[in-house]
Amino acid sequence: MTAEEVEAALEKANESMKAYYSYPVEKVIALKKARFQKRHMDKQFYFQLALGMSMLCSFLLTPFLGRKIAYDEEFRKKYIPDWYDYTLEKPKDAWSREEIQQQVMLLQKQLHERAIAGEFTPEKLDQMRRTMHKKPEKAEHAHFAQLHPGVDDDEELEDD
Repeated sequence: MTAEEVEAALEKANESMKAYYSYPVEKVIALKKARFQKRHMDKQFYFQLALGMSMLCSFLLTPFLGRKIAYDEEFRKKYIPDWYDYTLEKPKDAWSREEIQQQVMLLQKQLHERAIAGEFTPEKLDQMRRTMHKKPEKAEHAHFAQLHPGVDDDEELEDD
């Protein structure tokens, strides 16, 4: 055999042996498509997809819907039944922010005046701390009135 004939015989053998160890690309793609179709294109897949998407959408919409329910009176009356509505009405005599601020400022002024007058000396504060909470009637609840569970009434406190 000549070198050209040997080369041709080897080429032919290679071509015939390729079928044993590799698939044509078209066959591989067709097989993968068939597996995908079989696995993902049935009713169960679409049901799971729809369920997952609806849960995702409800998770994303919940904060917006909650805010709408909390702040929109008409929406709440229209879509939320009365037996499920647990909203609390605002009291008629609720203080405004300005009134609360005025009360805080007045309290600060009174405390400042009392401090200048000498009402908050260490002796008076210690006496006040010890006598502020009265002992309960039942002896089993007496430990609630103690300044500290491990400190007796006549012991001194150590401030760190």
